[in-house]
Amino acid sequence: MAGSLAGVESYVTAQNQTSSVLVLAREVGWGHALTDEDLEVAGAVQDEHLHAIDAMDRAQVVGQVAAHTLPAGTLLTRAELTTARVPGVDQVVTGVLLKPGMVPARGVHPEDRVLLTPTTSEATQVPPTVGRVLDAGTSAADGSVVVDVVVPTAQVAIATPAGAGQVVLSLLDPEGP
Repeated sequence: MAGSLAGVESYVTAQNQTSSVLVLAREVGWGHALTDEDLEVAGAVQDEHLHAIDAMDRAQVVGQVAAHTLPAGTLLTRAELTTARVPGVDQVVTGVLLKPGMVPARGVHPEDRVLLTPTTSEATQVPPTVGRVLDAGTSAADGSVVVDVVVPTAQVAIATPAGAGQVVLSLLDPEGP
């Protein structure tokens, strides 16, 4: 009996061993290159299904890019990180001035896939452009908001009407290309 209890105790102790892993000290947005200040060390119980990044790998994580928007306290795994910068090759970030009624009521969030459609006759020579939201500012007193959208460099012509508040932003299926 004593041997059984010792075996169970040993098993439970082994199952509750913690290791030092990396977590986020603050929220980071999609495309943010991680800095040392973004990272904290936490203890996590070891689990075969948990692939957290060991705290000793901190230097390898600094400079990597958040593959998605990640909240503070996120236990970091390799799946949350990438080396791809935002904007990437053949992409630009354009500021889109959106007046009230030109953006969905729910607003937009980082990584939302959107369609920018010009609204004026001069701007209609510019084709609608698909992009991904990088960030959104806070609403101004007049209700307008500036949204940073990543678009293909080949479609940079959308920047002129977008910056002048002459586009409508529509949400698209997030799984599209």
